[in-house]
Amino acid sequence: MRHYELVLLIHPDQSDQVPEMLSRYQDTIKKANGNIHRVEDIGRLQLAYTIQNMHKAHYVIMNIECNDEVIKELETSFKFNDSILRHLLVKTNKAETEPSKLFISNNKESEVKKSEISKDDKEKQKKVETDSKEDKLESKEETEKDNEKSKE
Repeated sequence: MRHYELVLLIHPDQSDQVPEMLSRYQDTIKKANGNIHRVEDIGRLQLAYTIQNMHKAHYVIMNIECNDEVIKELETSFKFNDSILRHLLVKTNKAETEPSKLFISNNKESEVKKSEISKDDKEKQKKVETDSKEDKLESKEETEKDNEKSKE
C-alpha cells in the first residue's frame, strides 16, 4: 500500500455536508484495509482564482494509505460529485501525521493557543527582565561595598 495526500475543494454551499462526505470516503478506505493518518477540515478559504464562478471553497486535507483500487474508486466518486470543485491526489513517501501549515494558520483553536503561548512568553520575558534588574542592583551594591573596603 502507498501513502497519499488528498486535497479537496468543496463548494461553499455544501460546507454543512462535509462531515458526511468525509465519513463516506473514510469508510471506503477502511473497508479496503487502508489507513487514515490525518484528516483536516480547514474550512472556507478564499481561492487564488475563481472556479465555476466561486471565490471561496471549503478545504479538506487527508493523508491516507491504501491500494490502487481504492484510489480509482475515490477519484471516480470525486468526478461524479458536483459539490467537489477540485481534488488533488499526490503520492507521498511516508505518512504525514503532524498538522499542516495551512491547518495551523487557519485554525481558530491554534490562534487561541498562539495567543496563550505569546502571553506566557511575555510573562517569562517580564520575569527575566525583573530578575536581571535585581541582579544588576545587587552587583552594583556589591561593587560599591568592595570599593568602600578598598578605600579603607
